Amino acid sequence: MRKKGRIKYILVIFICFSIFTYGFIKVNITKTKGERQKSKFTIDLKYKPFDLRIETKDYAFYVNNKVLDDMKAKCRDVYDEVISK
Repeated sequence: MRKKGRIKYILVIFICFSIFTYGFIKVNITKTKGERQKSKFTIDLKYKPFDLRIETKDYAFYVNNKVLDDMKAKCRDVYDEVISK
């Protein structure tokens, strides 16, 4: 009985966290360029070509097509090595 109660609370917390994160990302993506330059934290998202940038005052995190293609190639190489053994 107690596990069902815990699962419900965890689900509600997860949903609230997801809504908060979605709103935070949506607000950051829709800022104008002037607001982005003044901000210490920005998120940029472009779909074609795919490019996700999360920038803070000192650090930047990039995910783009090249990174995704490299990850795909490395995963394929590891998979081939495991299968061949």
